Amino acid sequence: MPDAVEWPGWAVLRGVAPLVLLWLAAVFGRTLIGDTTPLIERIARRSTPELPPALCRYTRRLTAIWCAYFVLAAAITATQQLSYGATSAVVWGATALLFVGEHRVRARLFPAERFPSLIQQLRDTWSIWRTRP
Repeated sequence: MPDAVEWPGWAVLRGVAPLVLLWLAAVFGRTLIGDTTPLIERIARRSTPELPPALCRYTRRLTAIWCAYFVLAAAITATQQLSYGATSAVVWGATALLFVGEHRVRARLFPAERFPSLIQQLRDTWSIWRTRP
């Protein structure tokens, strides 16, 4: 379905979006290789330096889920079945649902643990992202 207004930049944006999403998948994925600390574990340790082993396993799996999500989102953006605006809305909406939904699921899976608020979680994510090697 073409966009209502055809602007040559849409083609560039359509090409860049899947590449950015695949790059994010690679950034998350490379932290799952070998003895590297998974990216989401690094973020979690920002607020809780001593994580229980079960939570470390959870963060590893969650990093893999985000990695898979970014690959799926890249595939969705590359298919060009929807307008650029609709595709962006789907990807951003799914990202928000995954982020918020995980926050709630984590609280249920680990009721004895105290977790940071969503806002603090965003701050922790940003601080790790800015300082990543």
